[in-house]
Amino acid sequence: MKNKKSPIKLIAVDLDGTLLADNQNASPRNLDAIRRAIRQGVVVAICSGRPYSSADRVATRLGLVQTPIVACNGAIIRLPQDGETLYSVTLEADLAAEVVADCVQRQLHLHYYLNGQMYVTRASKWAWRYYLRTGVRPIPFGDLRKLAGQRPTKLLAIGEPAHISQLMPDFQQRYEGRVYITASMPQYLELLPLEATKARALNWLADHYGLSLRETMAIGDGLNDLPMIETAQIGVAMAQAPDQLHQAADYVTESQSNGVAEAIDHFVL
Repeated sequence: MKNKKSPIKLIAVDLDGTLLADNQNASPRNLDAIRRAIRQGVVVAICSGRPYSSADRVATRLGLVQTPIVACNGAIIRLPQDGETLYSVTLEADLAAEVVADCVQRQLHLHYYLNGQMYVTRASKWAWRYYLRTGVRPIPFGDLRKLAGQRPTKLLAIGEPAHISQLMPDFQQRYEGRVYITASMPQYLELLPLEATKARALNWLADHYGLSLRETMAIGDGLNDLPMIETAQIGVAMAQAPDQLHQAADYVTESQSNGVAEAIDHFVL
């Protein structure tokens, strides 16, 4: 168990399944706790696997207009409402081309994130389900291998959860030490630059605000949240998070819908 004596001055909060419920809304109690923490001088950062445009829309809709946004799992850090880009990384072009060719050969539905746009082979059911959840409109492009030479922010393969869980170990072995592979949801296989983890983003934000990791808390529910939960002084897993997160966390919320408020009230306010 980590030493909990330092006051928390930076909170990294995941969106889907953490701050947001299935209906894409945040509970009034969660929002009230975040606003009280901000008034107390705490930096609250949205830390999501979503593209920046989607995370920014959520922050604006919730009234969190001064909240730094970690997008694409840590590949982008920006200020809200199309603010300054503070940090960004991309996949190497040759490596991205290799991954795309691999996914095409396996006939996986693939999203290709480049310069704020999301390209897909065709507008399949997976593309439109993603659009309905995130508001990111797919751009049908045809053969994504024609984007060879570009440096995407991330690649996202989507399929049935059982299929994705089978693919995960194979991809992790194939691209070990070259690509960071994770999942924010059971149907997603996310392929990112090695630097694009929420743990690295948490470290970057702490340095940016002149804070120590001993002054940080991270709250999440998915496999992609595990690194920041392990890194933060206080790692919080949501009630319905996988056992792997529960085992790594310092605290597991009792509530799912109000878990963010529960953690903030318990450790910060």
